[in-house]
Amino acid sequence: MDGLQGISSDAEGVGAAIPPRPATKLPTLAFLRAVATNSLSALDEELFDELIVARRYLGQRVFFVSDPDGIKRVFLDNFDNYPRYRYIRRLFQAGLGTGSLGTEGELWWRHRRIAAPAIDHRAIMPDIPAMITSAEEFAGHLDVVAGDQVFDLEAVVTRLLIGLWNQVVTGGDPAAVPMLNSLAKYPRKPRLADFTPLGPLLDPLRPKSQRGGKIAAFDEVLYRLVDTRRDAAYRGPHDLIWRLIHLRDRKTGETLPRTDVRDEAASMIAGGVSPTVRALTWVWYLLAQHPEIEARLHRELDARLEADPLAPDQLPQLSFVRQVIEETMRLYPPIPGILREAAAADVVCGRRVPARSIIAILPWVVHRHRRLWSDPERFDPDRFNEENSAARSRFAYVPFAGGPRICVGASFAMTQMLIVVAVLARRFRFRLSADHPVRAVGRISLHPHGGLMVTVERRGVAMPLTAARR
Repeated sequence: MDGLQGISSDAEGVGAAIPPRPATKLPTLAFLRAVATNSLSALDEELFDELIVARRYLGQRVFFVSDPDGIKRVFLDNFDNYPRYRYIRRLFQAGLGTGSLGTEGELWWRHRRIAAPAIDHRAIMPDIPAMITSAEEFAGHLDVVAGDQVFDLEAVVTRLLIGLWNQVVTGGDPAAVPMLNSLAKYPRKPRLADFTPLGPLLDPLRPKSQRGGKIAAFDEVLYRLVDTRRDAAYRGPHDLIWRLIHLRDRKTGETLPRTDVRDEAASMIAGGVSPTVRALTWVWYLLAQHPEIEARLHRELDARLEADPLAPDQLPQLSFVRQVIEETMRLYPPIPGILREAAAADVVCGRRVPARSIIAILPWVVHRHRRLWSDPERFDPDRFNEENSAARSRFAYVPFAGGPRICVGASFAMTQMLIVVAVLARRFRFRLSADHPVRAVGRISLHPHGGLMVTVERRGVAMPLTAARR
């Protein structure tokens, strides 16, 4: 398969993926340096013991909130008071314009009211058979490298996910693939200055490719896709771009202007591809480390699917596959940190929060918190069976954030992950390369440094010979 040959990694050798955790609060400069290189290494033991921790860094008040009631206050009950942290939002604005990732207020609401129904489960259902077929074809290509060849599974999963996204966004137009690949890497890696008022002052000094030019280079493709679907003579698929053009704001009855369609499509792709790739990569890391759980997942797939192709109506039946994905996102949340900023003074779980305080809701901390989870470092998909899920606050588990700003593509992401795990796991086992240890790095997303280097083994089960059933 193109691209599998010669994939390399700059990772160094298989060990624990988690960096050492500081025993006590780091001094301010050490904390800021750690945040700039790997945010996980900045998070000390107190954050995993206390549900709310108040601190100051260079005079800036920061509240680390892990209490589910406090998270609910910020994400839902008083969410208008907690816009996304301005300097993080600014990273997205240069290339995404009016897209949801870079806006707040009524403009954000206007986009959200159109974006949500454009990518909800009902909207993507017609694409599921084609996504399954695409994943099955991709698995057939991967079959040729089974054996001793070491390759980066994260890179392979990225190519597979780009194909699935392309099906939903454009109906499978191959000319859109380079654009999707570029958007999947947006925004650039943040620097320490980006979290301070210095960031806007330094922006003019950056290369054009870091100031939105990288995305603007694909505007010709993106606007061609938009304009084709705006034409009354268009008879192609009603894909995501078509829906963003033609769906109407349920509040105003208006559609999005041409440039807003471009911005929102770019925003949805930029915000959706990378986190799903990260989550799937960590699924295979954890399955490789826990063969007994991998065997249980294989038993469910073999029993449910037998030798038939995966069918769309079977996805809801893959309950243990879903539990594995959910537990993976608990231990390795695709977005390890979510920052909000208090617009006005508030009270959160009895704590007075002054205006302009930063609220840090860190899924990496919340999901491993000792007061919220039993044996929190253990990989246990049964935490997400029906009984255990019902007994837990829904704000103790926030891989997609929560409230009105919950990830607009959360349902689509889960559908993609179910398809990919079902299709690949019924055919293959992935084994970690002993020469490439795995190290988790937290920035905007949570990824294994240098990728996830693996070998692949074929499973000895009968494989379907036909395309996905419709």
